[in-house]
Amino acid sequence: MNGFLEMMAAPVVMALVLVAMHSHLGYHVVRRGVIFVDIALAQIAAFGVAVALLLGGSIGTNTTWLVALASTFVGAGLISLTRSHTAQKVPQEAYIGIIYAVSSAAMILVLTQVPHGGEEIRHLLVGALLWVSWPVVIKTAVLYGLLGVLLWVKRGPLMLVSTDPAAARARGLNLARWDFLFYLVLGFVVTSSVQIAGVLLVFCLLVVPTVMGMRILSDPRRQFVYTLVVGTAAVVVGAGFSYGLDLPTGAAIVCTFGLFLAGQVLVERLRRGRRV
Repeated sequence: MNGFLEMMAAPVVMALVLVAMHSHLGYHVVRRGVIFVDIALAQIAAFGVAVALLLGGSIGTNTTWLVALASTFVGAGLISLTRSHTAQKVPQEAYIGIIYAVSSAAMILVLTQVPHGGEEIRHLLVGALLWVSWPVVIKTAVLYGLLGVLLWVKRGPLMLVSTDPAAARARGLNLARWDFLFYLVLGFVVTSSVQIAGVLLVFCLLVVPTVMGMRILSDPRRQFVYTLVVGTAAVVVGAGFSYGLDLPTGAAIVCTFGLFLAGQVLVERLRRGRRV
């Protein structure tokens, strides 16, 4: 037990910080119906990291973070432009999928020119959560805390734009401007988290707990509490699997999230069957 706490304390606390922030943003992502926007932005951030590595940088430095952030801001702008609040001939998810595919291919092309590029691809996909340090945990928690304050101050318009764009437009809100603000905040969060947790875990943190909460609860506040509980449980259990079986921490937590979701769906089906 002491060995687990010594090795896994910082990674687990880091993952819990990620759960708290990503759960809130995940609600907006799912309500907007742009499920893959998070993984697209995460992949764009990963492309930015790859460019920084090609230029001689290393993962975790301020320079790499700034290059990834600039890439994510460009991606956020592109994604906000693809959303139309009137009838669309092409769904926004199609554009997001294209952006994800192109940024993934571009990342691979760039990393083929970087020494140990294959290892860097693995790092960007599953992260290096096991090796996170306490200073990084504190820095990320402070950044997310500041962004959380911004989201709280602007919660009314952001929630309305995410849940009822027609009502938001009727109140005179500039939907494109609020979309861009949301994607900028999401970009900040993703840029920081993708270098730590990897693209796959970032996606799961944003989507899986929120989906689980929405399946069984209707009140947004209760959903948020549920996502925190589920996210925390998945992180702790996944970290335990990682430590006990000597597995990559990020990948173990991703699979744990999948098992949690599958288990909840199964329990829901069994309960419905009993009622019949």
